[in-house]
Amino acid sequence: MLGRILRHGLRLMTAAVMAALAVVSVRPVSHAGAETWIASYQFPPGDMRDDAMRSIARAMEAQGITIRLYASASLLRPGDQWGALTSGNIDMAFMPSDYLLDRMPQLAVLSLPTMVRSRPHAERIAASPAMRDLKHQMEAAGVVILADSWIPGAYASRQRCVQTPADAKGLRARTIGRFMGEFWAGAGAVPVPVVTSDSLGTLVSNDLIDIANTSAATLLSLHMERKFACLMVPGDAGALWYLYEPIMVSKRRYDTLDEARRQALHAAAAEAAANLAVSLSLLERRLAGNFIAAGVDVVKLDFDAFDAWRKLARRTAWKSFRDHVPGGGDILDKIQAVE
Repeated sequence: MLGRILRHGLRLMTAAVMAALAVVSVRPVSHAGAETWIASYQFPPGDMRDDAMRSIARAMEAQGITIRLYASASLLRPGDQWGALTSGNIDMAFMPSDYLLDRMPQLAVLSLPTMVRSRPHAERIAASPAMRDLKHQMEAAGVVILADSWIPGAYASRQRCVQTPADAKGLRARTIGRFMGEFWAGAGAVPVPVVTSDSLGTLVSNDLIDIANTSAATLLSLHMERKFACLMVPGDAGALWYLYEPIMVSKRRYDTLDEARRQALHAAAAEAAANLAVSLSLLERRLAGNFIAAGVDVVKLDFDAFDAWRKLARRTAWKSFRDHVPGGGDILDKIQAVE
């Protein structure tokens, strides 16, 4: 037993050291009057979130800041980005908050099933005192949020349409984290825990999952429509869940900027977020269009189905969040109070 514990600890230490070395090996030397930053994220070139980061990089060139973009997790695994960001080893990151469950579990409230119903609802939550409290916690940890993005969740299923919890029974569902796993297990599905979405294509190609449970943006970028029988997209009732994905900068780097550069950075991030919001407004239509063109059934979430999923969420994911996250009950109540 002790030997296994020691070997596991050694593997974790080795992974951390390798991640740090990877960053050190690419960090360039900046010349006087100019700076070179490193930005890491998992989204592939062509993804709308990659476009947002490229927009920020172009805008900051006028400020003498060159941002080197490492897309597709080409520099760091998504799970290693938070530690590199808080320590100042990288300067920017764009990542789903669900990947921070082991670092800041309070953020998981934003992605609980049926918690955030629509983009306007997400914007109201973003302006709430509860959200400000969460951002203060992130800043205290060493990260400044430059922009918010809210990506609707969607899922494609292989054997049949999954419109209600009863339809998921016996199917293998890809999940992220404890709360989503308990949610799908409560529906009778078999959770397949996968930490990041970059391996989702492999799971689908090798028939290892029946429900590809992820963001609508990731489903769009997979280009694997013909692997599925049915797609569930947001409808009149809203989305089954939203993924909170912030654009972040290391506080260590942020604190070195003068006021003019800070304003320029915020302006660049705001413009990128606005353009991303426009792209997201068309996302569900593009996604549905691609699946329909591939001959796949597309189903929209209606009010009756939403109510069934919400009842399931309350007794599974929501309850688990209350029980296992420090201050979880208070956070959940505050977010839920935002209409």
